Amino acid sequence: SCGAVAGGRRKVGAGFRMGGTGLDCGEDLQEALMQGAEPGEVASSLVVQDDIPWAELGPGVEMKMLRRGMSDRVYTMMNRFAPGFVAPTHLHLGDVHAYTIAGRWHYREYDWVAGAGDYIYEPAGSVHTLVVPEDNTEPTVAIFTIAEGIELYDDDGEVFMTQNGETLDALYRAALECAGVPYPSAVLA
Repeated sequence: SCGAVAGGRRKVGAGFRMGGTGLDCGEDLQEALMQGAEPGEVASSLVVQDDIPWAELGPGVEMKMLRRGMSDRVYTMMNRFAPGFVAPTHLHLGDVHAYTIAGRWHYREYDWVAGAGDYIYEPAGSVHTLVVPEDNTEPTVAIFTIAEGIELYDDDGEVFMTQNGETLDALYRAALECAGVPYPSAVLA
């Protein structure tokens, strides 16, 4: 049976060892993890970022569409922002997970600054304005995984666009077409 283990190194599952405090479930853990899934039934997918071209969506912002979220309305994109870029204020209709790869950015409404290696969680209902510091010495690159979509506001606080995986993918396709770059087959549905 499963139980907490304090100290030492214990075997967890087949061939996996854990130091410190952990679970000692052995075959029970492995069996629990496999319940309901036949080998090969659930496939993972790889997107090689070099296979996805950057598309310029507007001044100071480029994007790589990684996953459109057609089945679950959760989409993933990589953005590259120029120093000084400011996005429109927006409302998140679902949760967002962000990971900063390079550079720095923040939300005007909060007192933190994200840098390379930082993870950001944004709950549904968050309203904020993404800002890239003008004194950045490099572009800021971040990956965003967004559930449901966002509403973008104009300077008067009125919604001027609702964006989700489908509409963002259409924008990405149009930007690539304008640049004469074919849409990549590596983008996940």
